[in-house]
Amino acid sequence: MKRLLFLLLLLLPAHSFAQYWLTRDEDYFFVSTGVDVRNAIFGGTVNDASYDGTLSVGYRNAGFSILAYYETFAAIRYESMGVNPGYVFRPGKMLIPVADLSFSFIRRPWKTYPSLAINTRLEYHFDRFFIYARGESRWRTDYDFFQVSVYGGVSVKFGFD
Repeated sequence: MKRLLFLLLLLLPAHSFAQYWLTRDEDYFFVSTGVDVRNAIFGGTVNDASYDGTLSVGYRNAGFSILAYYETFAAIRYESMGVNPGYVFRPGKMLIPVADLSFSFIRRPWKTYPSLAINTRLEYHFDRFFIYARGESRWRTDYDFFQVSVYGGVSVKFGFD
């Protein structure tokens, strides 16, 4: 009985804190898709203009953001996947800047490489979705150089309503 009482006393504050988080307007999940704008229009350093797309899922809680993503670029047989924890500068506003780090892997046909990137995003929010532009500076460990890319995309929000 003492253990049950202790467990309830331990879980009650955690439940109350979670309810506070789950009812705030700035808390939501999102699903995004995007494209590397430079590669789509002009091409890259080693390729003609072609599709380089991303898919991601994430969670936003006021000033904290985290997302997991997958990128595919078939023209150069490149894939990357990773997790991006980040900071939201103006949560709850229509125009929101976000900065994050990308801890990721680059997968090529011959090997998989760890990678690191710094991202900045500018998001314009509507009620249930937002559009974004993202600048990325990635350490391309598959070729050992820094690559700057610009992505654009759309995200759909799923709240706790």
